[in-house]
Amino acid sequence: MSYKNRANFKTLSEFIKRVNIKNKDGKVSELKGINIDKFFMPSVANVVGTDLTRYKVVKPQQFACNRMHVGRDYRLPIAVSKFDNNIIVSPAYDVFEIIDTNKLNPEYLMMWFSRSEFDRNCWFYTDTDVRGKLGWDSFCEIELPIPSIEKQNEIVKEYNIVVNRIKLNEQLNQKLEETAQALYKHWFVDFEFPNEEGKPYKSSGGEMFYNEELDGDIPLGWSIEFLGNIIESFSKKHDFDKDELIFFNTSDILEGELLHSNYSDVNKMPGQAKKQIKKWDILYSEIRPKNKRYALVRLDADDYVVSTKLMVLRLKTNIFSAYRLYHFLTEKNFVNDLQFSAEGRSGTFPQITFEGDLENKPFLIADENIEKIWSSFLKNYYEQHYSRIDENKILKEIKTLILSKMTKVKAEKELIN
Repeated sequence: MSYKNRANFKTLSEFIKRVNIKNKDGKVSELKGINIDKFFMPSVANVVGTDLTRYKVVKPQQFACNRMHVGRDYRLPIAVSKFDNNIIVSPAYDVFEIIDTNKLNPEYLMMWFSRSEFDRNCWFYTDTDVRGKLGWDSFCEIELPIPSIEKQNEIVKEYNIVVNRIKLNEQLNQKLEETAQALYKHWFVDFEFPNEEGKPYKSSGGEMFYNEELDGDIPLGWSIEFLGNIIESFSKKHDFDKDELIFFNTSDILEGELLHSNYSDVNKMPGQAKKQIKKWDILYSEIRPKNKRYALVRLDADDYVVSTKLMVLRLKTNIFSAYRLYHFLTEKNFVNDLQFSAEGRSGTFPQITFEGDLENKPFLIADENIEKIWSSFLKNYYEQHYSRIDENKILKEIKTLILSKMTKVKAEKELIN
């Protein structure tokens, strides 16, 4: 690779040293692995009966990496410890630290390791083994720009402001989702929605009656409708009246989001690109519903076409909003029921169908007042939820931009000479 201002670049070997401290006394029991996104995570290894004294200790601000599979995975799993306490990692991992943190900030170094260009450089230096091991000496010869420590700290601060905002948005959305789930259970499962006096309905003696479809009691004034009478599985084929379209497969949707938006020549569309969709359609993967492959189409979708393996669910009535139906269709227990049904069928993948799994599902309808309040809550919930998701998309672009600018920082004079 070639960068401008090469004098600004130094090899890793000038700033890091290997550390090999074993957990000999067995005092450290918190075992971590490193995921592909370069974060420490709880280890998935079965350590029952394993001698943890052989494992390596990682102290705060030290790094660990797994150089074994870089050629196969095209990424180097590497992370810096931000824990307050010591952790342990596999004996197969390398542990290293920065020699002088007054010259190189560990977080600045981790930022460099997070760049896609760094992973490509690592891949280039891997050996010919099928997994592609990255040699330690090759790793140490990788270069990076080293500006003054003041400039490094400035860059790290700017980066962390963006990263922390992304994390905050994710945490707020998680809390919001937990609130929505808890409220749904409280109102639509436990029937403790507020009565006219603002008290919990069922526990305050609210009148109930037996419903055959649910084989249980529901509140007076509530009713059951089958999903097939509310939504349809829209299967009209796309007429391909444009030269370019955006195609979404089952792998392109996840937890409410369409993951890419690249136009393709209509003549190069895959054979399964059949169904046209529009705004407020609900996309639902027929394969492995538990993998959260579903999404609400929030944008005008004249240019969108989807795979035959995606259900296109469309409202047949204006009584309910798309938010109301989308929340019901993605509610945890509902998805688990669909997965259970899918696994009961023979086939390569657990699969569901509209006619067999959705059409005859009972949909609980509250009285007019509760439906109005619930729909208003869902509208606010999803508007906040998607607003943070959209903000995070922009923030992630800014994060990538900050990383890309690292090659352009000016070197401190005494470090160059």
